[in-house]
Amino acid sequence: MESSLRDSSPMAEDSHEHAVLLPRELPDTDRDEYDGFSRQRRHLGLLSTTFLITNRMIGTAIFSTPSAIAASVGSAGAALALWVVGLILAYCGLFIWIELGSLMPRSGGEKVYLEAAYPNPPMLVTTVFAVHIIFLGFTGIGSVVVAENILLALNGSATDWVKRGLAIAVLAIIATIHIRFSALGVKIMILILFLIIVAGLRALRGDLPQIPDPASSLKSPFTGSSSSVSRYTNALFKILATYQGWSNAAYVLDEVKDPRKVLKIAGVVGVGLVGILYTLTNISYFIVATPDEISKTGVTVVALLIGKVFGDTMLWLTATLAALSSFGNLMTASFTMSRVVREFAREGIVPYSRFFAATTSSGSPSAAFLLVFLSSAVMILFIPFGEVYNFLLDVSQYAIALVNVLVVIALFIIRRKQPHRRTFRAWTPVIYLFLASQVFLLVTPFIPAALDTGRALPPWLYSVVALLVFFGSGVYWFMSWEVLPRRGQFVWTARESVLADGSSVVLWDKVKIN
Repeated sequence: MESSLRDSSPMAEDSHEHAVLLPRELPDTDRDEYDGFSRQRRHLGLLSTTFLITNRMIGTAIFSTPSAIAASVGSAGAALALWVVGLILAYCGLFIWIELGSLMPRSGGEKVYLEAAYPNPPMLVTTVFAVHIIFLGFTGIGSVVVAENILLALNGSATDWVKRGLAIAVLAIIATIHIRFSALGVKIMILILFLIIVAGLRALRGDLPQIPDPASSLKSPFTGSSSSVSRYTNALFKILATYQGWSNAAYVLDEVKDPRKVLKIAGVVGVGLVGILYTLTNISYFIVATPDEISKTGVTVVALLIGKVFGDTMLWLTATLAALSSFGNLMTASFTMSRVVREFAREGIVPYSRFFAATTSSGSPSAAFLLVFLSSAVMILFIPFGEVYNFLLDVSQYAIALVNVLVVIALFIIRRKQPHRRTFRAWTPVIYLFLASQVFLLVTPFIPAALDTGRALPPWLYSVVALLVFFGSGVYWFMSWEVLPRRGQFVWTARESVLADGSSVVLWDKVKIN
């Protein structure tokens, strides 16, 4: 918490209740007033918002997770079926977020929806979500993929510590670009996905000696499928991670023109385009290689498979493109997450809030990048490098499943609170399907399964890490907002302070109870 001069704070009443500043809510009568309030800030149109979604979805996971998915499920048929399930669930989640975003067209995404549904106890859900974003978001884990593909493109080898240093350097470069060149457009390089599809079509001709039997794994697609539920859960986590960008536009709705209309069209079109590309890409994977071959390629699966079809020159080119595409994905993800973190700082949730809420002359929340990349950098340094990417992906997706369950419940609460005006309404069966899938993801990691002796980290560890962080955030809130004020006989009193850029930030003062 940040304490300031007491004489500028309102006097606290002789009470043990907290004088907290509750999250701002939009007027129930006419929410269009909010659209006019920030009209000058709205600069993202339909095309830009669609790119914001597709850029977040394509770039890292689709280029790095297919090997782990193939290793988990064991067959092409099971993997492709899960990709279809992932697309369906992405659309289910998208429709829920469209309804909530239409009701509350504000930047912040889940933060806004959770605060509207769970205002009590004060600051609890905001604190928990802030900890989730900062410590479990792992926005920077794609730097691992960038580092691996750079080394592959250079045909070089390196120790794990050199790889770690390269990954950390990628994070520093991204932060620098955002801070100094925030107007730089991030355009996704979908050329690499077309290269994969072309490679599959080329291999189908059957005249490549290195691929004597193309598409052999598609002839009996479910042969070798795993019978372990936990393995399918693990694979589904990674597939959902590739689609996770469907919610990306919700974080920056303050900057979207006509957000209610644009969010619907951009979301449906963006997810659909990505779904088509993902389906064709994964079919091409299994045309070129068997599930066993794919499972051994690691996070450089794309470059190695294209190199198998077109030779070493294309391997070098594809590795370079994969690194650039993953870099672009990191740029997009950090663009949105840095603004969410800045909103936490502006509400005084983050210690040293004035520092983390500050922006540069170009409008970039410079200090927020320290928190956006903090957890990823720490994990990259201390988790075995060969497993760090998939492990952090699983931890992040488990945390997201927890938040998704809370958001779905929040939707029903908000519907009951505000039943009179709807610009979009998600179908109830779609909501229940999405909710059931998230509960399934939360429960199945604890179903007994044989330990994978080939991994340094136990398969249940990612769920335990996520749960411990959430529990820790609750303890932090309880100590900060309940225990310390009662023992110190004070209340937290909120006031607003104006920063150099003209924006406001909430400061919390300790005011003694008379």
